[in-house]
Amino acid sequence: MGSEVAMHSFQAKSLKQKGTVKKTVLRQYREIVDGVINIFTPTVPKEGWVRTIRKALDMSGAQLAVRAGMTRNKVSVLERREAGGDITLNQLKALADALDCEFSYTLKPKKAVAETISDRALKIASTEVRKASKNMFLEAQSISKDKEQYLIDELAEEIMRAGGRKLWLQSKDEKA
Repeated sequence: MGSEVAMHSFQAKSLKQKGTVKKTVLRQYREIVDGVINIFTPTVPKEGWVRTIRKALDMSGAQLAVRAGMTRNKVSVLERREAGGDITLNQLKALADALDCEFSYTLKPKKAVAETISDRALKIASTEVRKASKNMFLEAQSISKDKEQYLIDELAEEIMRAGGRKLWLQSKDEKA
């Protein structure tokens, strides 16, 4: 029986460590994402970066084609694709290398991760509580607005703690 207790203790400790590791990893991801919020990202020029930089360097399309190991026609097509938003990252990287430019791309969140999560949890909680309130009203058991808001806040906290699937699950009431 002593080995069963030791095994249970080991499993409990192992699960607790996994949870701690997962939380640490999640915190690190959030720090990375939040770190780009205040980075300045310039607007893409109307003609796209490739053509704009090529022209700024006073380089012809044919000269860029030679440097990139492409045909002049291919460079022209890729410049138009970039301006239209239909170029692959690998194609853009190859042209950046040929223009002696660094290549980078960023998905820049509009707000902090914690705020996005909180907003999402509140939206879900609000929908669920309002549905329940509507049913309660129909059964003549309505609650006050203050109580409703309290329930929304409490449910949102619970949803944020649960995270993951519960947080991002699309409900049938929500448009994709």
